[in-house]
Amino acid sequence: MPTPMPMPVPMRVPAPGPAPADPPIYKAVLSLWASQGRALPGHRDQEWARLASGPVWADRTVRVSGTLVRPGDGR
Repeated sequence: MPTPMPMPVPMRVPAPGPAPADPPIYKAVLSLWASQGRALPGHRDQEWARLASGPVWADRTVRVSGTLVRPGDGR
């Protein structure tokens, strides 16, 4: 006689609570970075998107963070 298989018991998953608020120091750093035009966690980096969307072997000069970079410059 085969052994009976136990019935699975549905598990109850608790609902996630509210996200904790960022500490004031973190908010201050984000404000500083935003005022300086830097990339912020959780936000799209416009400069990276622009650079990554260009051709891989571009024979042109490109501006990176305001610095003019020529092909083969090696910086």
